[in-house]
Amino acid sequence: MYLSKVMLSGAACRNPYEIHRALWGLFPADMDASRDFLFRVVQAERTQAEILMQSLRRPEESTREARLLASKEYQLALQKDQRLRFYLVANPAKKINDEGGRENTRGELKKCRVPLVHEDDQRTWIGRKLEGIADLDTMIIEPRFPIRFKKTREDRAGKIQPVSFQGILVVKDALRLTDLVVNGIGPGKAFGCGLLSLARA
Repeated sequence: MYLSKVMLSGAACRNPYEIHRALWGLFPADMDASRDFLFRVVQAERTQAEILMQSLRRPEESTREARLLASKEYQLALQKDQRLRFYLVANPAKKINDEGGRENTRGELKKCRVPLVHEDDQRTWIGRKLEGIADLDTMIIEPRFPIRFKKTREDRAGKIQPVSFQGILVVKDALRLTDLVVNGIGPGKAFGCGLLSLARA
């Protein structure tokens, strides 16, 4: 895997969909591949955004919107009972039936995601995601600014409410935890959620 620091500039900084599209531009060799990167907005202003990106492929040359500041390859070597510091910005949510009673193409009631806004629910959510994979030793949960987006083609606006989780965990299943690092945790990955960062405690 590769860990990269990217600086975005221009209009791409103001819409999460545009951030995602601009980061795709760093992998021009296979733009039609399934997304194999996760990212987190570290710092953002109106015309600039600093991004931490984790990818399976090495990002290529900078583009007009995305400047590749640094990139390094790293290997995960997790072990059972290892204590690690973790940091995660996630979108804890649950699915409920659509209030309008709309159905999908299979005639089933459509589901929609609603955010979990109470800390107890958020603790339960992250505990469920890590069940059998890692034990939480200590953890602090902090709300972050809402992420507002607009689907230009559908002319529809939306919002997700990300939360940061940080603390100490103890590895129980190294392979499954590695899988979580590679694939991310929870929904909203296209909006900069789900990247699990680990470091020695």
